[in-house]
Amino acid sequence: MFSEGKMTTTRRSGVVALLAGITVAAGLCLAPAQATTSGQYQRGIFSATNHQRAVHDRSAFRHQACVQRFAERQARRMADQERMFHQDLGRVLSRCHLHKAGENVAYGFDLGVAVVNLGWMHSPDHRANILDPDFRLLGAGARRGDNGVWYAAQVFGRR
Repeated sequence: MFSEGKMTTTRRSGVVALLAGITVAAGLCLAPAQATTSGQYQRGIFSATNHQRAVHDRSAFRHQACVQRFAERQARRMADQERMFHQDLGRVLSRCHLHKAGENVAYGFDLGVAVVNLGWMHSPDHRANILDPDFRLLGAGARRGDNGVWYAAQVFGRR
């Protein structure tokens, strides 16, 4: 199971700054794959992420259609290509009218709650995105590839 975090992209005075972090979460064992749908997986990501925010005294993320579309699109693209990669956050910034955006991606976790709690929260860069108090919006995407592996994406935003 692997995950990769693109820290954040921010827009200030027309300048876009990009910080990227790569982290591998290995050696994590999960129960055998459980039957789930993309919608259930995505709701698991959203719920587990907001639970982590509450535990760490942060405000809950709000669902927002634009960042949701980018998260779902990214998960679908990764599943179609059966590989993990980041999207251009500059497009997310401009199309969703954001001032700050971030992304976490992963593959190989069978449940949304597992990718959050066993993957992203055990990686400093991913954890930083999840707990960043500046982020207020969250989109969660998940798709299973033809290889049977789940691919997941979180897109964070701030207007």
